[in-house]
Amino acid sequence: MNKRILLGIDTGISATTRHALRSATDLLESAAPHLHVVLLTVITVPYMTSPSLGMYTGQVLPISVTLEQRSQAEAALRKVQDELQERGIHAEQIETLVRVGLPADEIVKVAKELHVNLIIVGSHGDSAGQKLRRFFVGSTSRRVLSLAPCPVMIAALPRSRQPADLVSWYENAIIAYLREHPGSLTIFTPQEVAQKFAPADRKTAGRREIAAATLALERLASTGVLCCHDIKGELRYVND
Repeated sequence: MNKRILLGIDTGISATTRHALRSATDLLESAAPHLHVVLLTVITVPYMTSPSLGMYTGQVLPISVTLEQRSQAEAALRKVQDELQERGIHAEQIETLVRVGLPADEIVKVAKELHVNLIIVGSHGDSAGQKLRRFFVGSTSRRVLSLAPCPVMIAALPRSRQPADLVSWYENAIIAYLREHPGSLTIFTPQEVAQKFAPADRKTAGRREIAAATLALERLASTGVLCCHDIKGELRYVND
């Protein structure tokens, strides 16, 4: 009998989503073709932050989802679906779904509606910033764990210290990414690398991170792992 696992995907396909995706892929590869995956993206709606007549603090406000929000959600799902198929997971084993609401609540609702056997959600771990965030707004993964009608796997990012050598950090991250996507043509720019593979304790990529990413790409180009191309004055690195 086929079983379903539910995997929450954020539109930015963050490091936590990728970590959860690796866990789901391992299960799919070992149990295929008897295991199906439901990829769910939730377009988040805001909270009411101050009480008013007839409403309580924290009530969800009805809003209309923009075309851009839905397009971003669908694009994220397509990208993850393509990556799963590159790993040998058949298209008929993959379902995609977009919901609007609060992520934890929608994950639980879908799990109940589709009789899911396992939920996999990512977690940022226990960094100081995440502890502060959970104090004010709560944790999606913990709420899912408390409400879910089935077992929940929380794929927490491992604790990472400030890298001593930021250039090597980016270099190793690029190599790991290429190993996870064999046969795929990938184009890298320093700005994209600096943001996508930034250490977990860095929310934004500044000049230092971009400079380190640039040096990492140049190292990989000098060893033949990547090829450097100048396209209209912008350097791009390709794994061809």
